[in-house]
Amino acid sequence: MKNLNHYKTLADVFRYPDEHFSEYADNFLKLVTEALPQKAESLQAVVEKQKRLSLHQQQEYYMKTFDVQAVCYLDIGYVLFGEDYKRAQLLVNLQNEHKVAGIDCGSELGDHLPNVLALLARTDNRDFAEELGFIITMPAVRFMLTRFKKIDNYYKELLQVVLNFLQRDFKGDGLMEYAVPEQAFNANNEFVMPSPKSAICDTHCNKRKSF
Repeated sequence: MKNLNHYKTLADVFRYPDEHFSEYADNFLKLVTEALPQKAESLQAVVEKQKRLSLHQQQEYYMKTFDVQAVCYLDIGYVLFGEDYKRAQLLVNLQNEHKVAGIDCGSELGDHLPNVLALLARTDNRDFAEELGFIITMPAVRFMLTRFKKIDNYYKELLQVVLNFLQRDFKGDGLMEYAVPEQAFNANNEFVMPSPKSAICDTHCNKRKSF
């Protein structure tokens, strides 16, 4: 199975800012420098500018981006399906996979982007990782980026990096029939769209459910 440990580093930079903010940001820059060197120089300036903010300012910035009058939301099931029952199906299956991987989602739901990225890093189920990466996470992140349009935002830059990694790591081999059509990535849409594979890992995970 391909090494997906870098998704833990990507997950950390989307967590609510705390005293570890600078550490997570530095780890992120190191990862980008090694894996995407063409982006390192421009991101260095973006990250250093954000690190100069006080912790309170960093937290306010995060809230304005993802919570209060949010530019976009970090719960990718909601980004994909809104309050449709398909999100509930996704949450049930993700919760089981988080449990198997030993991930504590804390106060957030299983489809919260940092929790999903951490799951990509921890799961030992190759088929599940491919589905989660290609069918669920990649289109959600692409759609989230449409919400920023021409807005300059620290987290927009981080989301673009996440998308670059997803596109590199998940090619959709054997999954192209579930690919989201291009017209779905329209900032005028409220959500992405229903998917015939919305109940993630129907084939693989249902065999392991304990409920």
